[in-house]
Amino acid sequence: MRSAKSAHAHGRFGRLAGLVAVAVVVVLACFTAPALALSEGRVYEMVSPPYKGGFGASLIEGVAPEGEAVAYYSPGVFAGAPGGLSGNLDQVPYLARRGPSGWSTVPLMQPDALAPWANTDDISPTLGTVLAVVKPSSNFASADVEGAVDQVDLHDTNTPDVSANWEVAGGLSLRTLPEQAFDLRLDLRYEGASGDFCHIFVNNAASVGNGGGPLLEQAVGTVAPVYEVNRGCDGEPSGLHLVALDNAGHPFSKSCEIELGETFNPIAAQSEFNAIADDGKAVFFRACAEGKTRQIFVRLNAAKTLEVSKPLSPGSPSEACGAEEIPCKGSAQREPSYFAGASEDGSEVFFTTTASLLAGDRDTGSDLYMATIGCPLAAPGCDVAGRQVTSLTQVSHDPSGGEAAVQGVVRIAPDGSRAYFVAHGDLLTVAAQEALESEQHAVPHVGAENLYVYDGGSGEVAFIGELCSGAELSGTVGDVQCPSASGEDGSLWKEEQIEAQTAGTDGRYLLFSTYAQLSPNDTDAARDIYRYDAQAGVLNRVSLGEAGYDANGNNSEFDATIRRSHAGGTVEYQDRLNSREISEDGSRVIFESQEPLSPSATNHLENAYEWYLRPGEGEGEVSLISTGSAAEPVEDAVISPSGRDVFFVTTQGLVPQDTDGAPDVYDARLGGGFRPAPSAPQPCAGDACQGPLTNPAPLLVPGSVSQEPGENLPAPGEAATTTPKQKRKVTKQKRVRARKRSKHTGGKHKLGHARSVNTTKRRGRR
Repeated sequence: MRSAKSAHAHGRFGRLAGLVAVAVVVVLACFTAPALALSEGRVYEMVSPPYKGGFGASLIEGVAPEGEAVAYYSPGVFAGAPGGLSGNLDQVPYLARRGPSGWSTVPLMQPDALAPWANTDDISPTLGTVLAVVKPSSNFASADVEGAVDQVDLHDTNTPDVSANWEVAGGLSLRTLPEQAFDLRLDLRYEGASGDFCHIFVNNAASVGNGGGPLLEQAVGTVAPVYEVNRGCDGEPSGLHLVALDNAGHPFSKSCEIELGETFNPIAAQSEFNAIADDGKAVFFRACAEGKTRQIFVRLNAAKTLEVSKPLSPGSPSEACGAEEIPCKGSAQREPSYFAGASEDGSEVFFTTTASLLAGDRDTGSDLYMATIGCPLAAPGCDVAGRQVTSLTQVSHDPSGGEAAVQGVVRIAPDGSRAYFVAHGDLLTVAAQEALESEQHAVPHVGAENLYVYDGGSGEVAFIGELCSGAELSGTVGDVQCPSASGEDGSLWKEEQIEAQTAGTDGRYLLFSTYAQLSPNDTDAARDIYRYDAQAGVLNRVSLGEAGYDANGNNSEFDATIRRSHAGGTVEYQDRLNSREISEDGSRVIFESQEPLSPSATNHLENAYEWYLRPGEGEGEVSLISTGSAAEPVEDAVISPSGRDVFFVTTQGLVPQDTDGAPDVYDARLGGGFRPAPSAPQPCAGDACQGPLTNPAPLLVPGSVSQEPGENLPAPGEAATTTPKQKRKVTKQKRVRARKRSKHTGGKHKLGHARSVNTTKRRGRR
């Protein structure tokens, strides 16, 4: 059980005592929010509809770039969703869009008539398309028994959610080869896709040896092969391709499973960050070289494979290979390599290895490398299949010749121009050390958990600070700036989900949580949130008190946290659609804490806060996003990339029509609010035509478009029999089930029904 100090924010709001004051803020969108409450200029808007089939709304799964659309869940059936979907109280996915007069909601679940065995697996960055791997059949029972066919379906969310508006990707029905299968059952696992869903990647979990069969002759005898489904966009031919092939068209070793990105690392975190390039034409995978150690390869446009983690020049410690030699001679004898991330265009890829791939790498510890993939000098402007590994850089180079001892990578910039990583070595030059000391800044120590940033433009490494391994300990080095005995920062580079994010295409800003006291205004023992500006070299503590309240946030009782996010994977996770907590320009950050950082935070529960930096300011300002007076903690706070919108889930009625006490999705929007709809003119006679003698009370503006019960929905009387307490209990049970289900699906939430297969990837491999 997690302690109050280390628990992550996953709660819900209660009813607001001062409802009238908040309603006034909603109505008068042109007024600024009151001091010591909602952030200046933000107004509450209700996103989910007042009627939700007798249940609440929860689990925000995607926010559009400009905050104009939100994907979320509910166990209720409403807004035109087909009846019967929530008979077992599964979560149903919905999409809300903002219009001139409010928010309106549509369902995203596939109609039962199309695929009773349905699961919405991913959503595009604009929330304009959803993807599902399905088993087409006449009913759920037959799909479960007969399951020999899978297909990947797509739906344009701008069209009605009916069968005719769902497309079969590439027109392909995916079947096992009957003559090769012990069991015809097929169970595809969705791996990821290009941002436009033109290139979709699946893994046949039920491969030979596990009860099923391959989809292509090339895959006969392989273990859980990875396939690409090409939809045939932009004039390309549609089709099904095996990913892990050498340049003779033969599959890699059949004795080990193929990994997109990195799904097993005994030391550091898994990473699938841009393992699939944004256009889908470069795919990074790990495979066994000659059936032995795993190395990193890239498949280019389903036509050519390159080995990435190899020596590049004849001057390297090992014999170099030709550009077309796959796998490289000696790959099986080299130490394994681990994928850490790539640029979104596939031109840069980062990986760690203890192998010495360059003549200058003389240490035996783990190093971080960057390989550049592009056109050779002799063929500028080549097509994708003509690319080669053109350069190799040892990122974690110690100028003094010592061990870099890279512990793991925290984040890679989307364009590959920066990499944030942790190493025990001192990687600074003497001049850089002296410059920091002259300005009375901290310097790295050998053996400490040193957080660095590599700048690909300058080729230089900068020191950010020492992270914590325990009380007064950083790595093996004593550090009094690590005061807490209750936690350590290893999750930033060791776990699949971490409390760290970048902002900006070039990764200029790093947002992360730490127990380390990295600034003079941090004097407590609890975890704090920091924002690092790599361009300016400035580190800001974000989790301050509002106007200096609560000793400027230095009460040691509770941690400040940000949402855990994945290092890539699905399009949803790759773009942090459900976990973003920093705006793209780095000026706004949201975080959560049970610490009362504002005088308005009187409920002693987890609340959401916003930090924002005005031009010319040093520390920035903090204010509440949530009310601070709710009966339950805040949940699922997500900021839009523009920073204009902050979405969260609450049971608190923040607009007049929200009276059911069930969880709802709200938007705290800069310059938000809606004008009241004009009333139809009414005929008058005599004195009635003179109007009222006094000013009328202002009309309250609805925060969302109401959704009335339809033919397939519970009758109003039935919905009314469920009390708010019961609704909260059911929704809480659904969240618990969803999280348990997430643990059995590789930590990935699904946008719909849970499939009955455990998709956890195998770990017992080198």
